[in-house]
Amino acid sequence: MAVLATSAALVQAQEALPLPQSLSPILPTYDGGQSQAFPQAPAVFLKPTKSIKPPVSTPVAANGAPVEPPPLQIVSSPAPDTRLRRLVVVDATMSPDLIRQTILASGQGRVPVTMAGGVSAPAPVLTDLAGFFGATASEETQKKVIDTVKKGMGSSSRRLGRVEVVGWVPSQGVMAVAVYPES
Repeated sequence: MAVLATSAALVQAQEALPLPQSLSPILPTYDGGQSQAFPQAPAVFLKPTKSIKPPVSTPVAANGAPVEPPPLQIVSSPAPDTRLRRLVVVDATMSPDLIRQTILASGQGRVPVTMAGGVSAPAPVLTDLAGFFGATASEETQKKVIDTVKKGMGSSSRRLGRVEVVGWVPSQGVMAVAVYPES
């Protein structure tokens, strides 16, 4: 009986409470920390200073061990759907191992044109080469890149003997060009 009387009293008390009223929309304001209550944030969108990227997922084998990605391969001609993303210009007098390391390292970087082995290019050549990025890896594109490098990097003091494509890393879109100085 006492339980029933108590629950009935609670129901009556809840019914006696006033219902919440609809309030007009109030924009939050910030008073500079003058009030003792929690300060409200300004009503503007602030650009975040950092972006959080999701963790890189690594493939897992059936036994639960992580699978290593296959090593990058340097090929002589890429697939027709490969797009040029980075260009490596190396001096052909460098050792083949050093050229290979330079090509693979440039695929991991963010620099669009990498010069190695003492090779340098003036700014107009780099600008001309930038026009090829995103182009498909066709014979015509390769010839245009070679012609641009040959015309722009040769000078009266150091003439270029020849320029040739020495390799591609298709998965990274890296094209490597070797520059042979004239003897």
